[in-house]
Amino acid sequence: MTAPAAIDAPRTSLSRDAAVDLVKAFCLIVVVVLHVLMAGVVVGPHGLTLTNALAGNPVFAWSTWGVQVMPLFFLLGGFSSITEWRHMRAAGATDADYVRKRVNRLARPAVLPIALVGGVLTALAVAGVPADQLKEAGFRIGQPLWFLAVYIGCCAFVPLMTRLHEKARITTLATLLAAALTIDTISVTFHLPGVSALNFLFVWLFIQQLGFWAADGFFARLPRLALLGGTIASFGTLVFLTLVVGYSTDMYVNLNPPTTCILVLGIGQIFLFSFARPVLDRLATARVMVAASAVNRNSMTIYLWHVPVVVIVSLSMIGARMAMPEPLTRTWWETRPMVFVFTIVLLVPLVVAFARWERTQLRLTQTRTPAAIAALKVVFAVAGVGIILVVGFTPVVSWVIGLSLLLLAVWLGPPPMRVFQPKKQQTFD
Repeated sequence: MTAPAAIDAPRTSLSRDAAVDLVKAFCLIVVVVLHVLMAGVVVGPHGLTLTNALAGNPVFAWSTWGVQVMPLFFLLGGFSSITEWRHMRAAGATDADYVRKRVNRLARPAVLPIALVGGVLTALAVAGVPADQLKEAGFRIGQPLWFLAVYIGCCAFVPLMTRLHEKARITTLATLLAAALTIDTISVTFHLPGVSALNFLFVWLFIQQLGFWAADGFFARLPRLALLGGTIASFGTLVFLTLVVGYSTDMYVNLNPPTTCILVLGIGQIFLFSFARPVLDRLATARVMVAASAVNRNSMTIYLWHVPVVVIVSLSMIGARMAMPEPLTRTWWETRPMVFVFTIVLLVPLVVAFARWERTQLRLTQTRTPAAIAALKVVFAVAGVGIILVVGFTPVVSWVIGLSLLLLAVWLGPPPMRVFQPKKQQTFD
């Protein structure tokens, strides 16, 4: 017997924001291109070495002011999250129902790549590949997982942060800003890196809140001159923070944990996005949005698989005895288009193959979810990814524990039972 559609049925009437969807797809493409450029594979006297080819390059450092799109991801994620949560809430869903759905949607696609990468690295270890090379490979492949852990954590706060936003939006935003600036100041002044980790919460929740404000139309109501002024002021503040205060000009250096620069960059990006909206709306033609929708539907699969694919492509080129020029040389730049094409050729069939797996869980939101279950799912998902990030895929025990926790996060929960009946739609200013 087929289960009723429940929350998924009203979703068909949930209007999409074309500009938001277009930019989200574009940001993901930027991430893939950057990771192709960052992949430095060097075969030296001590064997294979994987490096970030762009690290320390001053030209790249300044370019990150334009290509560091993670704040924009969280901004647009906040826009989409509050829209979806309000829609689910109107249909009768609880906080825990929303959290359960988001954890499943984000964590499920990570199970297969983590399982495969850990399995391959373990097999290579058994085959005698040096442990230091495997650890470096695991570190490079696992780096993008930080986004998954932090984004799941931010999504878990969406129902609470929405209530705070609706009751005291200015106070909520100001409190998060004060907390983020205080943590960063203490960390920089007293050189306490452990304290700075708290800004994984405060900085990204602040940027998520800006997405809430955008969803409520705040930035759309501002005059275009004010939007342009906000953009200029934000990037001017970045100039002061980097050239006078002493923060790195590289926005990737400022990313983990996020510093005040990332916060300011996020402010600048929401002003710039809002200023560019008329242009984005014109670009969002039917054909363009078909492509953007395809990217967004498979966003987590693309994000989680593209780095392993880049590594596979690089190793295959070495195996085929193709030239591996020194990173950032002219010859190296000339080979980047070829590496990018190979990456897409291998990535597309993987996305098609795993698309069904990524979206299978969408009907599991039809039952009341106990709050304890939702909380455990968040803890297991963040802890599972965090263990692999901190310890790595090797030793094998860390991979097994991380993967097991992630599996628990995905499959923990009651079976579908109840259909939510839509309530009268609420309106928001």
